[in-house]
Amino acid sequence: MLLLKIVAILIIIDGIVVLLKPDFMKKFFEIFTQGSKIYLAAVIKAVFALIFLFGASKGCAHEWVIILFGILALAGAVFIVALPQKSRAMVAWFAARNNTILRFLSIIYLLIGALLVYSA
Repeated sequence: MLLLKIVAILIIIDGIVVLLKPDFMKKFFEIFTQGSKIYLAAVIKAVFALIFLFGASKGCAHEWVIILFGILALAGAVFIVALPQKSRAMVAWFAARNNTILRFLSIIYLLIGALLVYSA
């Protein structure tokens, strides 16, 4: 459960970084559009999925929220592996967005992180 809270706090920190420096996220996205680096994103998503799925316990305030995000992360990892070209296209689409849209998305990301911290 501690690892779950650490990951949720890291999500919040990431959301704050994107809110303040959206260009950082654009550069990060551009890395994943090159070659086989998209599979690194799948590995990261799979690790998050495992942390969420195995970290969810009866001690969590809202166990179902953690499990739901674990399933979504696992589905995202499978999507990346199954359709790498579509995944690269999606990442490129996000990289092409303007800073205002990325800041708006980072606020949503912050809210998800807060929900995960609360639920864990």
